[in-house]
Amino acid sequence: MLYFLWMLIHGGYKVGLHWKDMPGHEEKETCNKCGITESMEHILTKCDAPGQQAVWNLASELWKLKTGADLPPPTLGQIMACAAIKRKDAGTTRLFRILVSESAHLIWRLRNERVINAKDPASNWEITNRWCKTINNRLGIDCAMTNAVKYGSKAIDKKLVLSTWKNVLKNEDRLPKDWTWETGVLVGVG
Repeated sequence: MLYFLWMLIHGGYKVGLHWKDMPGHEEKETCNKCGITESMEHILTKCDAPGQQAVWNLASELWKLKTGADLPPPTLGQIMACAAIKRKDAGTTRLFRILVSESAHLIWRLRNERVINAKDPASNWEITNRWCKTINNRLGIDCAMTNAVKYGSKAIDKKLVLSTWKNVLKNEDRLPKDWTWETGVLVGVG
C-alpha cells in the first residue's frame, strides 16, 4: 500500500499522455469509457467505468457505520494525503486511512485489469466481493499484528485495533470484548 501511495504522490504511474507516442498503445492515452485523457485524478475520482463509484460507495457505507456520516469520494489530494489526515480519534483516523488507501488501490487495480490486461469490466458483484475481501484482509492483518509475543515492540496495540474496527463488524454485539483472537470476524458491509 505504501508503494502505491508513494508512486501516486511522485507521478510514477504511466497514464494519459505517457502512451501518446508509444506505437501500438496510443489508445491507452484516452479513457475508453469517458473519452478524455486519463489521469490519476480521473481514474480514482471521476471515471464512469465500473469500479470507481462502486468502491467509493462501499467505503462510504462502512464509514457511515463508524461515524454516522457519509464519506464523500475523496479528491486526489485527499487520497495522496490520507496518511496525514486526522479524524476525531486514533481509531477513526486509522479506519479513514485504511478505507481511502485500500479503496483507491483497488480502483487502480480494476482499471489496470480493464485497460492494460484488456479484461472485461468487473461486475458490481465482483467489485463488492473484492472490496470486502480487501478490507477483511486488513482486519485480519490487524488482528494478527496484535500478537506481542510474535511481533514484540512492533505489535499493534490491541486497544487501537479494537477502536479502529468498532461499530463496523458483522454481529459485533455477539463478539467477545477482545475479538482479536477470534476467527471469522468480518466487516459489516457488502
